[in-house]
Amino acid sequence: MGEGNKFVGSLLFLGLLVMLAFSVYNRFQVAENGQFTIDTSRVAATSSYLGATAPDFALEDLEGNSVRLSDFRGRVVVLNFWASWCPPCKAEMPDLDQIAAELGVDDFGVLLAVNMTDGSRETESKARQYIKDNHFSMPVLLDKGTKTADNYSINSIPTTFIIDQEGRIYTYVVGSTTKENLRNMVYQLK
Repeated sequence: MGEGNKFVGSLLFLGLLVMLAFSVYNRFQVAENGQFTIDTSRVAATSSYLGATAPDFALEDLEGNSVRLSDFRGRVVVLNFWASWCPPCKAEMPDLDQIAAELGVDDFGVLLAVNMTDGSRETESKARQYIKDNHFSMPVLLDKGTKTADNYSINSIPTTFIIDQEGRIYTYVVGSTTKENLRNMVYQLK
């Protein structure tokens, strides 16, 4: 191989490495304004998750009660993963609280806000204080150690799953969402 070909090959290899590193960095980077740099508006319509049975879990709520996902079979479940340090999570919380109230009116569905309580960046006391300070009434569950988030392959928050009456994943949103968007997805299942 000639000296010129080695140089070109090295440049191409280096370019691929830089592109890979940039891609990985972008996937997990939080910008200074608090917005994730991944495409937070996409609704995953072709994911292998769709139609799969949602992993069951038992988590403690803020009152110390054990709550299982399977307890809500027969109802639509909006399952939101969040943390109090996450700006996009905080931005969507008022909408989530309103949707939780709407779903409770006719018992059609339920919203479960799963706090990713890792014990360091997000603690139980931080989550409790955030909910209290903002007067939210939606059900909040504590995922201590983030095992449930791991079972749902959460790598970006907020992430919201819509689970149908049979316990299957209907769709999900990576990134923040709105009450209008949630209403549209949830009431397609009515």
